[in-house]
Amino acid sequence: MNRIPRRLLAAFLVSVLTASVHAETIPVFTPGDEGRPFVDAFGSGLYSAKCIDGAGCTCAAMPITRDELAVVLGLESVAADVLGLWDSPATDSTLTDEGPEQIHARFGGTGYCPQTPLEPVDGQWRDGKPFNIAVHCGPGTAMFRQVLADQKLITARLVWNGTFSGDTIQTAFMAADPDPENTPHTFENLTLVETLGVAAITTEGGTMTSHGRMRLLMPKLFSVHWDVQSMTEMGPCNWSTDQLVTWVGE
Repeated sequence: MNRIPRRLLAAFLVSVLTASVHAETIPVFTPGDEGRPFVDAFGSGLYSAKCIDGAGCTCAAMPITRDELAVVLGLESVAADVLGLWDSPATDSTLTDEGPEQIHARFGGTGYCPQTPLEPVDGQWRDGKPFNIAVHCGPGTAMFRQVLADQKLITARLVWNGTFSGDTIQTAFMAADPDPENTPHTFENLTLVETLGVAAITTEGGTMTSHGRMRLLMPKLFSVHWDVQSMTEMGPCNWSTDQLVTWVGE
């Protein structure tokens, strides 16, 4: 996961990045009894289900569009009639055009699919290669873009205690790849599936502020968007990237 190592900033005369992240907060469904119809809490028209043959499923609303889901799954597109994504101990994630009640019934459940909050899974999580890389850094633009594209990818063990948290993510990835020059972010958890962090440093070479937005998209996937601005002795140096961080095992 991208961070702010000072040695990297110094190498490119970057010191502190300040940019606003244009992120809307996401409404979160609070589960009640299991006798209520499924609520599409994020208005995405998509849900995820964890199913056990003979016992039914539990279902969670997903804060992700079909276009985003296609990117995540490496597909050209996701059909408009796709309503959800389910998995079971015997089957990997599978798209379905069945609604929550239908998938629940197929696996032996009765009534409505019990709705749960979207929660991350404990285990090993791995960085994905950065994409949507945008760099505006004067004569160093091309070189810095390549540095971002080729950055080291890290695997860290995350124990969430049932809560998607920027502090949990940062602590785990910093432990997996220690850097004494790293500048930690201060996180605010906006909803159960969205957290925003900010970090700022000032050196002799300039100032930089970094904003990071992390969103839990599925129980085994979250997205990271970094938006950074700095002012150096050679002028402004701004960049942004996106990453997908994926659960890879226990």
